[in-house]
Amino acid sequence: MGYSRPMRACLLLLVLLPALASAGPVRENTLTFAGGEEWTFEVYGRPDAAVRVLWIAAAFGLHAAHRQAAAALAERGMEVWQIDLAEAQFLPPGVGSLRRVPAGPVGEAIHRLARDRDLVVVSNGYGAVPVLRGIRAWQGRADNRADRLLGAILFSPNLFARIPRLGEPPVFLPVTAATSVPLFIFQAGRNGNRWHLPALLERLERHAPVYVRHLPGVTSLFYDGDTSAETRMARAALPTRFEQAIERLRDHPVPKTALPLPGQPVQASVQDSGLDDRLRPYRGRVRPSPFTLPDLTGRAWTLDDYRGRVTVLNFWATWCPPCVEEIPSLNRLRQAFAGRPFRLISVNYAEPPERVRAFLEKVQVDFPVLLDTDGRTAARWQVVAFPSTFVIAPDGTIRYGVNAAIAWDDPDVIRALEALLPTP
Repeated sequence: MGYSRPMRACLLLLVLLPALASAGPVRENTLTFAGGEEWTFEVYGRPDAAVRVLWIAAAFGLHAAHRQAAAALAERGMEVWQIDLAEAQFLPPGVGSLRRVPAGPVGEAIHRLARDRDLVVVSNGYGAVPVLRGIRAWQGRADNRADRLLGAILFSPNLFARIPRLGEPPVFLPVTAATSVPLFIFQAGRNGNRWHLPALLERLERHAPVYVRHLPGVTSLFYDGDTSAETRMARAALPTRFEQAIERLRDHPVPKTALPLPGQPVQASVQDSGLDDRLRPYRGRVRPSPFTLPDLTGRAWTLDDYRGRVTVLNFWATWCPPCVEEIPSLNRLRQAFAGRPFRLISVNYAEPPERVRAFLEKVQVDFPVLLDTDGRTAARWQVVAFPSTFVIAPDGTIRYGVNAAIAWDDPDVIRALEALLPTP
């Protein structure tokens, strides 16, 4: 059953009252834009705060950790305006919806909130897309001259134009090469995009001053399932680090005129997610990279000779629902090829061994699980999305790839893999 806006505000107040005892109540404010849109924000902190934060939700809305962070920043004297843009636009949650959010209203919100005090725009993950597009829309306004935007703070930003096919390099949105405002990035060390940050920075730093602070051992500050000691410490330190980030942003002027977008076309459609629903011929470098990784017992597995059998190599993580959903079909695939020249090996992406061990105590996995504790092996294989799976033929070349969950025991998949088996 849904709740009215006043009831929602009351429920939020009951949950967050202890944290907001000195920061003022949670309230809802609505902005009406020139085009007639109305966006309702959850607002934390005092209206007379010297610094205002516009916090845009990531792909799947606002979670408890976002609201707790807002409450903590309000205690430090900031006023935080949080919004789920997909919900405000009556769009379903997800990455595609954030790409469809019009930049104009975001730019207008920045203008409205930055007229009388310093403003920082914040988001995480794919929420960085409407942040950068909205800032650029704000720069296109003729009435922004007195505005006090300081820049943006982004947590592990995802700015891919689409998820690339396996073996293809990531393609970033054109706005990444036309961003000129100061940025501060908090990059989680175990996040799936960690090893793609250098390529993103190469584009952002063409015109923008960019600061980066790495968060070792953190998957995401705003992922409820990340309960590691490193994440708890990073969350506790967030208000102080946030204030420090704002001071770094203050060191740079904010251009109030937008740069032109680069002329190169984005490969394929921005709406094309690039995720697979079936096995596809592999397009990247066909010779697989060798690696040595341990399993949970400490045994080292070296994969440097892929010849003589069909090898299925699956990259996954426990926090990835599609990864977990396809495990039973992978178990059945292994069983279907029992006694034949076939092996199935999985590589867990950048999770602590104790988390993987606890997962395997609950979920039956009938194939080896290797630990890529820092994510470097996945980066060398150019993995962007999870799960990502490579099928290597007996001649040692990668024949198929899939960067989504599929039914591995589907008859068509079985036949495709059987066709790769060496002849007796």
